[in-house]
Amino acid sequence: MSERNIEGMENQKTLTKKDLTRTFVKFTFFPMVTINYERFQTLQYFCAVSHILEKLYPNEEDRIAAAKRHMAFFNTTPEWMGFPMGITCAQEEQIANLEKGEERTALEESVNTVKASLMGPLAGIGDSLDATIHAIIGALSAGFALNGSFIGAALALILGNAYYFGIGYYSFMYSYKNGMKVIRDMNKTGLLDKIMEAATILGMTAVGALIPSWVGFNLATNIDIGGYVLNIQAELDNIIPGLAPLALTVFLAWLYKKNISSLKLVAFIFVFALVFSLVF
Repeated sequence: MSERNIEGMENQKTLTKKDLTRTFVKFTFFPMVTINYERFQTLQYFCAVSHILEKLYPNEEDRIAAAKRHMAFFNTTPEWMGFPMGITCAQEEQIANLEKGEERTALEESVNTVKASLMGPLAGIGDSLDATIHAIIGALSAGFALNGSFIGAALALILGNAYYFGIGYYSFMYSYKNGMKVIRDMNKTGLLDKIMEAATILGMTAVGALIPSWVGFNLATNIDIGGYVLNIQAELDNIIPGLAPLALTVFLAWLYKKNISSLKLVAFIFVFALVFSLVF
């Protein structure tokens, strides 16, 4: 190995696990603390990578240029901020080890291109998945809480944070390790579309499973037919358990799809419940 290659390896700028962990702590433990209507999560993003930029760019001019790159608008679901941030750290590390020239300039320009291209799809996936996961966690926790158990509050706290920190840590470390390869693989396999579809299916399944528990609609009326007492609710449960609340939910969803506002639906439910209770 030549002396020049040895010298190049000695001058190689490398991020350590400590550097990456510090970044992870900054963007996960203090989510949305600097959000504003001009740049949304930009300041938080920059704060999380600021110490990395200081380490990679000892030259003040390069450090200022890097800081300006990360002052561009950025906003996505907080849990998934680590995904583009991991790629950003890998890019900045690569930039710092390149001589100034066309290749380095092109890579510098690609930093915000990558962030801008990822924040929209990740927000869509993150918001859908976040609503689904928290609905499931909330349902599990509420079951204990309604019985007066402290386990309900503890379960919500533990599972909620396990999801939040788990997604943040894994996506950040994975994207840093694989760098731009992650984006190429996603584009090639359509991974983002598959994740979105899976999150939608999971969300619809969770909502469907919660309907019998959270929609209180029972036809508790007995009809006397020639001495035979017909219990409508019992007969419906023999067909499909929870059929009545399911039918009501599907009907309300159909009305909502017909552009009837949620406020009108609430009024409809109130009137419907009042009339139904008086008649039956």
